[in-house]
Amino acid sequence: MKILRIQEACNKISLSRTTLWRLCQQTDFPKPINLGGRAVGFLEHEIDRWLENQAAARPVSSRED
Repeated sequence: MKILRIQEACNKISLSRTTLWRLCQQTDFPKPINLGGRAVGFLEHEIDRWLENQAAARPVSSRED
C-alpha cells in the first residue's frame, strides 16, 4: 500500500491543490488520511480507482475517422 502526499496526488490527477481539496469536499473523491500533525496523504489505490471511474464515465465519441 502506497500513500501519496498532497503534491504527489495533485501530480497524479493533474489538478491543483485547491481543486484537490474541492474534490474532497464535494464528490466521491477519496478522503485524505491523517499521517500525524498537519500531514495528510491519499491511498494511491483509491486515487487510481477514482481515475478509472472518471475515465469509464466519460462520453465515448461515436465518430469514426
